[in-house]
Amino acid sequence: MVHLHFYSDESGKYRKNPVVTVSGVGAQSDRLDKFNREWETLLRSYHLEEFHMSRIGDLTQSCGPKMPSGQTIEERTQAILPFADCINEFLEIGLMQGWDVRGYNNLSLEVKKNLGGSNDPFHLAFVRTLLHIGDDLHDGDKLSIVCDDDELTAWDAYCHYRAVSKAEPALAKKLAGITFAKSSCFSPLQAADMAAFLARKEATKQFWGKPHGFEILLKYLVEGPVPGKGIMTWYSSFVNEQKFVDLANDLVKAKLVSGENGGNAQLKENLDAAKTG
Repeated sequence: MVHLHFYSDESGKYRKNPVVTVSGVGAQSDRLDKFNREWETLLRSYHLEEFHMSRIGDLTQSCGPKMPSGQTIEERTQAILPFADCINEFLEIGLMQGWDVRGYNNLSLEVKKNLGGSNDPFHLAFVRTLLHIGDDLHDGDKLSIVCDDDELTAWDAYCHYRAVSKAEPALAKKLAGITFAKSSCFSPLQAADMAAFLARKEATKQFWGKPHGFEILLKYLVEGPVPGKGIMTWYSSFVNEQKFVDLANDLVKAKLVSGENGGNAQLKENLDAAKTG
């Protein structure tokens, strides 16, 4: 039996950013122990208390002696690569998602209601995370979720976690629990922060053709693990405006189920439709 611990972080707020993302990394306990030791060693060698990608990605910021302000993006990328190596050597699964806020906003009120009623695509992205990671597990395996503690999303994430558990009995058997924690206390949440940052940058590039400068780091992270080391597998999903239209059409075509258990049955159909996005 496998017990996978998945650490999830979000990037972008739907009220002020064109893209939101829920991304993360996961592994079993024995591999997490090795990852934590190596990550903490890197932090000490870089004179960092915490790895926070939005700060490290800002070239005007000084992030220790190995990442002084004024570096070129190539120099800053080279300094980050050892952290990417650590992720790929010791962790097992990574997920990057980017969701177009405008595409979600253009969904009809009926479709949004069927997706849980939220105006924030974060929640659909979070549900999609549970479904994707759950599909990767076998019967008898367990999944624990640790989310970066964000007061704007934590409670709704918990509610969606409960809703998915009711709508997907097979997945519910695999879900061991959900926790919200500070990234400063959990190294894998800092790795998830890197994934979320890069996912939002890459979504902006894929949706609107805007280069972000961290293409080399992204490619290295998802395609270039240290040769002969690690078992890391990366998955990605970028849902643009057209894919939201396709999702809406799937939901319109979905058969609505009435009766005592109709709510959960309908939600399950809608979640299944979301998985194709």
